[in-house]
Amino acid sequence: MKMSENKTFLVSLLMLGSFFFVRSVLAGTLSCSITTAAACTGTVIWRMSGASNAHAELPSQSTPAYANNVVCCSGVTGLGTSCSGTFATALKLSGTTNAHVEQNSQSNYANSACISVPSGGSVSIGYQASNCTGFDTTLGSMSGTTNAHVGDGTAYTTKICGTAAGAAGSLTVDIVDASGAPVASPSLVMSTLSLSFAVQTSTGTFGVSSEKIRVTNTTATATWTLSVAASAPTAVWDSVGTDYDFNDPTANAGDGGDTDLVGGQMTVNPSGGTITPQSGCNTTGLTLGSSTAFNEGVTNSVTLITAGASAGTNCYWDLTGVAISQTIPEEQPVASDYDINMTVSVVAS
Repeated sequence: MKMSENKTFLVSLLMLGSFFFVRSVLAGTLSCSITTAAACTGTVIWRMSGASNAHAELPSQSTPAYANNVVCCSGVTGLGTSCSGTFATALKLSGTTNAHVEQNSQSNYANSACISVPSGGSVSIGYQASNCTGFDTTLGSMSGTTNAHVGDGTAYTTKICGTAAGAAGSLTVDIVDASGAPVASPSLVMSTLSLSFAVQTSTGTFGVSSEKIRVTNTTATATWTLSVAASAPTAVWDSVGTDYDFNDPTANAGDGGDTDLVGGQMTVNPSGGTITPQSGCNTTGLTLGSSTAFNEGVTNSVTLITAGASAGTNCYWDLTGVAISQTIPEEQPVASDYDINMTVSVVAS
């Protein structure tokens, strides 16, 4: 009995369920050390006349004798020395320079050495005997509660301790429409094929004007990787009839030595895609991935974009034009459609 060749089946790539991956990070952890003013690549909190038994001056001063011992802090984006907004007073000084110091709970001195972070962050200062357990870092040490001398972290028993974090940011990926609104049930429909006695290839485009892949990065980390994968390496194109595979490299869409009994392979080619940055941003540091075929246990995900250290932050980028192709085994039975769940992920690196 001859099988009819004029019936068709629809190949559709449906991306359902938990479609996007969100990674949130805090913008750094406070780290402080005593170094020279010339060597400090962070923020100077106060300056000292020596590493021990020292007087202090505010970071705005520039007395040459104080340049060799400065409290230099870094690790938090937007770290500053403002005594307003989100801040903590590290020390109070008896003057702007050549000053004795006191703890921030005292009220004898009018000059403050402060540490500040952007709105949405947090910062705290404490004084502990022997160590700064429970805090991020040690800023220095002091000889007493008030009318005190100051030094590095080993000079005195009383330690000056600090903790700070920048405002929380997020790294997200979503599928959005032409207006930028999230698409509730995104899908990718592959080309329709007729029943054939030969191996065929169905094609489609991931990322179109009505369903763009959008990566948004508001963290302080510029580097990330965008990738796509099936819901599981053992997934198959599912139908009401006979299924076929998406990650079997066997020639002619045959069944190989993987965990299922069906053949077929999907290839993702982002190299010809288009990255469109948010207005005011650019594509510096962003690299499109290369054409890659899924291979169970070997290649379970395909990289779409890699963001390097020179990539921007506080921006979003839309990706369109990622080519998808899928080999279809010969004599694949007709069905209403074939579906496979896929997940797009973005991970900071």
